[in-house]
Amino acid sequence: MPRISVIGATALTLIALALPAAVGAYAQDASISGSTLVVYTPNEEGMLDSLIPVFESDTGVTVQLITAGTGELYQRIRSEAGNPQGDIMFGGGAAQANANLELWAEYVSPEDGAMVEAGKNTTGFFTPYQADGSNLLINTDAAAAAGVTIGSYADLLNPALKGKIAFGDPTASSSAFAQLTNMLKAVGGDYESDASWGYVSALVAQLDGITIGSSSQVAKDVAAGEYIVGLTYEPLSQNFVLSGAPVEIVYPKEGAAFLPATIQVIKDGPNPAAAHAFIDFVISEEGQTIIAEKTAGRPLRDGITKPGLPALADIPTVQEDGAYVSAHRDEIVAKYSSILEAQF
Repeated sequence: MPRISVIGATALTLIALALPAAVGAYAQDASISGSTLVVYTPNEEGMLDSLIPVFESDTGVTVQLITAGTGELYQRIRSEAGNPQGDIMFGGGAAQANANLELWAEYVSPEDGAMVEAGKNTTGFFTPYQADGSNLLINTDAAAAAGVTIGSYADLLNPALKGKIAFGDPTASSSAFAQLTNMLKAVGGDYESDASWGYVSALVAQLDGITIGSSSQVAKDVAAGEYIVGLTYEPLSQNFVLSGAPVEIVYPKEGAAFLPATIQVIKDGPNPAAAHAFIDFVISEEGQTIIAEKTAGRPLRDGITKPGLPALADIPTVQEDGAYVSAHRDEIVAKYSSILEAQF
């Protein structure tokens, strides 16, 4: 069920005290102070609990969080288009945001110029705020017990892993869709080749009919030992590593794609001024420093680095063709669905 959360003053004070000196960069704006901002988000609690209280403290805005999977939130925003109830969509991938431009109001933050190239708002409709990398999350205890070593997409086809792989639904989950396009590009070199889709077909057979509804559940189930390996994304995976769970992040040796997660202003939402302030905050030096130091995300503001994770230069990567993926999203999803239906 979606979660509505209004974070109280005690939490604001405690988190604000723990932050670096950059806090306070956004003085309260009388035009939005005291108002309410409704944020739809699939983001994990670590991200929300680190950013939202500081934004509230800086601006005097009260945030209501509606949390659910990306696909469910997109459906909700579309169904409410005649009478929007939310102000911001916070999270999900750029390809999905780009494929639904009619849902968003145009907005480019004055902070945009400080972002690295991958963090620029190039369309006018969605603002990148962090880089989400696709990765494998391995339960080290379960892998050792099964006698398997996993370092690549190819390793997922080991017969010992049949029914032991956790994967989401690319038709609804933005992170699962990102994994799908990642493996197509990494394994076969493009999004249409027989090698690419032959691999996907073989992987679907390995799933043994199991599709997990949400990206967070994929990581939870791997951490709990219900699966040996999950196909998920870096910030969520890092949270489980930091929690002490018996898991490790593996970047497939064929290459991992690092894609921008984005924020959008919902078209005709009730509080556009506060929505603009929220985007400004998240990509400000203050917000990006919080993402770097207090969350598992990789910031995209120039000059802010991420401790505790390998540099992108040290990870095997592939470059996604964002324009192709956005233009052919429906075809990619339909082809995956047909493979799933044919096998199960």
